[in-house]
Amino acid sequence: MRKSILFMAWLALASCGSHSEVSAPTENLNEVLSCLDAKGLIAKYGAKSVILDTSIISGDDTLKGAIIFPGTAKQANIFFHDGQISDVSIQGESSAWKTSSGLYLGLPLQEVEKLNAKNFTISGFGWAHGGSVVSWEGGKLAGDSTLTHLVSFRNKRQNISVEEFNKVSGEAEFDVRHPAIQQMNPVLEQITILKPYIPTKEEGKGIAKKIESSQIPVR
Repeated sequence: MRKSILFMAWLALASCGSHSEVSAPTENLNEVLSCLDAKGLIAKYGAKSVILDTSIISGDDTLKGAIIFPGTAKQANIFFHDGQISDVSIQGESSAWKTSSGLYLGLPLQEVEKLNAKNFTISGFGWAHGGSVVSWEGGKLAGDSTLTHLVSFRNKRQNISVEEFNKVSGEAEFDVRHPAIQQMNPVLEQITILKPYIPTKEEGKGIAKKIESSQIPVR
């Protein structure tokens, strides 16, 4: 009887251990960006794995782009500029993808700090764009003229009280060294790697008009 009880306890411990371990992603998201265009995506991943010219919901925007491996752990959203891939994005609790810099969905903020080798600034939580990195403050994840990172952390209260959460919420910016953010230690829920580009004069006018139309008029 004693042996049976010990065996059942060992099985329970083994089961708990297997659920707590999370396999590290193995697919490199930067390789998607290096496909250059739609033809490159099809050549690398196959026509059956690529959906072109489709609507993608990102935050409060609906954009046109492509999706690879839809409905699987390898799903990624791709956007274009002048026919060339401009950025690749993943979102959710987990994904088969990671970036060459070491970012992956579910990675805690304190680990992202280590990868950036510097503190950084995020927007307050509790709204549509909450938990998004505003500036890498010159850290490694800021990248260069060929590549940079945009990320958001899960917009949920974890490990802290409502009062502490409210201190780092709203449309404001916070250094991630803020005690409440450090205690919460939120995890990544969206990652985008992109090739920066300077808008043309006409594109700049279009962006300005879009911003102006979304502003509340002063009376």
